[in-house]
Amino acid sequence: MLMKKRIYLWVPSENVHKPIISNAILNTKININILKAKIEPQEAFLILELNGDEDKVNEAIEYLSKYGEIEEISKVIKRDEEKCVDCGACITMCPVEAIKMDDDFSVVFDENECIGCKSCVKVCPFKAIEVDDI
Repeated sequence: MLMKKRIYLWVPSENVHKPIISNAILNTKININILKAKIEPQEAFLILELNGDEDKVNEAIEYLSKYGEIEEISKVIKRDEEKCVDCGACITMCPVEAIKMDDDFSVVFDENECIGCKSCVKVCPFKAIEVDDI
C-alpha cells in the first residue's frame, strides 16, 4: 500500500557529512522530499516527506534512525478557531497550498500538507495560527 509520512530528523555532528538521504533513497527506492533543512557543522535538522510502499517507507525510517533521531510529525499547524475570522490572509502565503478557502468562504487547513514554514503565522492579522516549533 502506498503511503506518505512526514518526519523530523535530527542528525548529530558525526553524521552531518554523510550521504544519509541519498543512501536511503537508493537502498529503499522510495521518494524522499526535503521540506525543510537546517544544516550546521555540529548538527542537522530536517523535515522529510517519505513517499512509497508502506514497508519501504518503514525500512527507510529504520535506516535513517541509525544516523539520527526521528520523530513522526502528526500535526504541524494549529488554528485558534475563536481568533480566526476567515479573512484569508494566510492563503496566499502558503507555498504548498495547505490552506484553502472552502465553498462557504471559510478558511480550511490541511494538516497533512503543512510543512511548518510559518509563512501563514507571520501574515495572520489576528494571531490565530500557530506552528509547532521545529
